[in-house]
Amino acid sequence: MRVGILVDGQCEPEALTKLRAKLQCRASMMRPLFVDHLHPKADPGLIAGRALKKVPILRKRGAGRIILLIDREDREDCPPKLAAEIAEALERRGESGISVVVKDRALENWLVADPDCFAALPARFRPGKSFARSVSPNRADSVRDAAALLDRAAIGPGYHKRHDPPRILEAIDVATAAKNSRSFRRFLRVIGDKRYRAQSKQP
Repeated sequence: MRVGILVDGQCEPEALTKLRAKLQCRASMMRPLFVDHLHPKADPGLIAGRALKKVPILRKRGAGRIILLIDREDREDCPPKLAAEIAEALERRGESGISVVVKDRALENWLVADPDCFAALPARFRPGKSFARSVSPNRADSVRDAAALLDRAAIGPGYHKRHDPPRILEAIDVATAAKNSRSFRRFLRVIGDKRYRAQSKQP
C-alpha cells in the first residue's frame, strides 16, 4: 500500500522523504504534498477544507491511505484533541479515512529529538551539552522553541527552515528520535512502523 502525506510546511516534502528508507513498515511512503494556506492555528473545519483540496491529487497518484500532518505550534489544544477535531471535520465533509497527526509543536521538535545525529553534520551544527538535556529523555515535544535551539547550535548562518531540515532528517536515527518525541512516535504508529504497532504513548 502507498501512503500519501499532506503537510503544512514548504520544506517538508523534501525533508520527510529522507525518512522513507529508515521506516520499518510494509507501506510505501509517497513524497509528501504541501498544502498551501494550511494554517495550524486555523479552525479545524478550515484546516479540513484546505486539506481536502489536495486529496484527489494523492488518490490519483495511487495513495491507498492518507495522513494529514500539521503543527500544533502554540495552540492550547493538546495534540490528540486537535487531531480528533480535525478528523471529525474531515468526516463531516465525507472523508473518514484520513489519519491526522499533530506535530508537537513543529517539525523542529522532531529535528532536535536525536541530539547525537549532529555529529554527522560537524560543519553545520555544534550543539552543547545543554542541547541534549533539553530534549532527552522524552522531552523534545516540550521544547517551546526548537527552532531557536537549532539556531543556537548552528555554525555560521543561523538555522534555515528550508535547507537544514533535509540534512538533519538524513542524519537522524529514527529509534532515538522516537524515544524523545511522543508526537514522532505517533507518526510512526500511524504510518505502520512495526516498532510502534502496539502503542506510541511510551518510548
